[in-house]
Amino acid sequence: MTMQYDVLAKHASISSTLVNFATRLKNFTVTSGTSSLRSSAICDPTVYKSGTYDRLVSSTTVTVTITAHGLTTGDRVFMDFTTGTAVDGVYTVTTLTANTFTVTTAASTATSGNITFYSVILLEVDTYNTIGLPILIPGEGIRCPNGIFVGVGGTVTATIYYG
Repeated sequence: MTMQYDVLAKHASISSTLVNFATRLKNFTVTSGTSSLRSSAICDPTVYKSGTYDRLVSSTTVTVTITAHGLTTGDRVFMDFTTGTAVDGVYTVTTLTANTFTVTTAASTATSGNITFYSVILLEVDTYNTIGLPILIPGEGIRCPNGIFVGVGGTVTATIYYG
């Protein structure tokens, strides 16, 4: 099976919005440079909220503070840690209050900073020990009505093919 002639490609080495218009995701290739717990995701770039986070020494629990976050326990979100040393990835939420929730990370070092979470995940990929994992999406691809945010964590990179 060959790719369509009008398919475009973009590469991400950090979490970012790569396409800001309606399109269809045709292929998603991820590569992880090391073996560790992490995941990558394709998200709707227009559905997000920002706030702050804290992780205390010797704890894997990250407490996130975002006014009126709207999440419930069990929701999965892509967390883009924009400052500090926490690793971007898909996490399962435990809600505490209307303005705080927690997630569990693999690392247990103290860190804090700013965070943005994306709650509409269109595709999630476990990138543990991955070497060039291509994901060809059959048919017309995944409809991305608001564009494509690519979330990658740590040493993970991704290439998207869309059109």
